[in-house]
Amino acid sequence: MATAATTVRVSPETLQELQRVQDSLGTKTADETIREILKLQRAVILKRLAGSLRGRVSRFSEADRFDSDR
Repeated sequence: MATAATTVRVSPETLQELQRVQDSLGTKTADETIREILKLQRAVILKRLAGSLRGRVSRFSEADRFDSDR
């Protein structure tokens, strides 16, 4: 997979915070750190969107359909 590099300008404080997060996550590069942060954030959003009945509601089966003959 070919990748292109892009320069992102951040404040010294943001760079320090990124380095602290990188150390705590054990990632080797800023790119890995940002990708891990995005993955974690996606998980938080999906969990929030799952609703309060998560784990208490099972998947629908064909027999649950209104127009099912079963």
